[in-house]
Amino acid sequence: MKVLNRYKISLALVLLATPLCVFPLRILAQTPNPKQPAVIINSGSTNTCKYRIYVFPSGKAIYTVCDRKGAGEIKVNTATKFFNDISVAKPLSKLPYKACAKSASFGTSTQVRYQWENSPDISCPSNDLRVTNLYNDAQSIQQQLNFSTSKN
Repeated sequence: MKVLNRYKISLALVLLATPLCVFPLRILAQTPNPKQPAVIINSGSTNTCKYRIYVFPSGKAIYTVCDRKGAGEIKVNTATKFFNDISVAKPLSKLPYKACAKSASFGTSTQVRYQWENSPDISCPSNDLRVTNLYNDAQSIQQQLNFSTSKN
C-alpha cells in the first residue's frame, strides 16, 4: 500500500511539474535569437535600387542598397515590434497574398525572411493585419536607417 501511495505522489509531482518545464520552452522558442537576423528584401524597380536589410533584435542593422553596404541602428522598440509581428505572422509562407497593380517604373515587391521562412510580397494592400504590420515595420526600418534607394 505504501508503494502505491508513493507512486501516486510521484506521478502527481511529475504531472504538476511538466507544465512548469514546458511553458518556459515555448516562450524560449518564440523569443528571437539575438544572433539570427530577420531580413527585409525589396526588389527595387526601374527607378530605384533593390535593397536587403538584416535586422537584429538588438536594433542593429546591416544593409545593402545599390550594391553599397552600410550599417546602422533602429530604435529597439521598432526592432521588438518587428520581431513580435514576425512571430504573430508565422508561418510566413502561409500569409495571404493578394496581387495588386504596380507601376513598371516604380513598383517594387517586399518580402520578409526569418528562420528559413519567406513571406510572399507584403507590399500590396491587405485586409490581413499581419501583412500590413510587417509592411509598415519594413517601411519604418528603412526610413530609420535613412538610406536612399535612388539610382542617381
